[in-house]
Amino acid sequence: MAGSGSSVSKQSQKGVDNKMEFKGAIFDVDGVIIDTAHIHHKSWKEVFKTYGINFTYNDFKNKIDGMPRGKGIKKILPGLAKSRVDRESANKQKYFESFLKKEKVKVFKSTINFIKKIKAQGYKAAMASSSRNAAPILKKLGYYSLFDADAEGAFIKKGKPYPDIFIKAAKELKCSPKECVVFEDAESGVEAAKKAGMKCVGINRTGPHSLRKADITVRDIREINTDIIKGLFKKGRVKNG
Repeated sequence: MAGSGSSVSKQSQKGVDNKMEFKGAIFDVDGVIIDTAHIHHKSWKEVFKTYGINFTYNDFKNKIDGMPRGKGIKKILPGLAKSRVDRESANKQKYFESFLKKEKVKVFKSTINFIKKIKAQGYKAAMASSSRNAAPILKKLGYYSLFDADAEGAFIKKGKPYPDIFIKAAKELKCSPKECVVFEDAESGVEAAKKAGMKCVGINRTGPHSLRKADITVRDIREINTDIIKGLFKKGRVKNG
């Protein structure tokens, strides 16, 4: 009888060990917390215009959104020498800083409220942006202190769609990747999250990019809550929005 009880206990324990629960939330910044996508697009458009490329907003969202500057340039201009890539990266940043001074940064308050809610409930939060501008903008707006960790994605060698940025964020949060959910609005970011073995909520505000690989897709974070997030860890993918 004792042996039988021991066997059941081990099987139950095994089931508990294999079950992962939601512990940490990882947020992309632009398009999820703030909206500077239009400023990034305008900056890229200026860069690629000198090469005779009419770089549309859809081109930006579907091809290089979420990537570090150098990788974005090489994606559109694959034959460019490294010295030119570095120069155009610097030019893109100059354009961005110039446009940023003239245009107001939109904040998605629903995301800010959601972060505050999950923090109050004991969950951890990290930011994981490939942009060097993300942290300075959030500091200026007073939201940087909401996060327990900053993955500093701009300094990671292999950017999205590689999973490195999200794996680092999970490590900083002291969570397993399988205990984390990522909030992303870019195809490359969703792909990176899934490669990291994480759940992913796709934020599809505009429609043309479908974020098919996300576990759930919404128009805005106000459409979800922690119960929905916890549900992602118990069942398969859900399509919404």
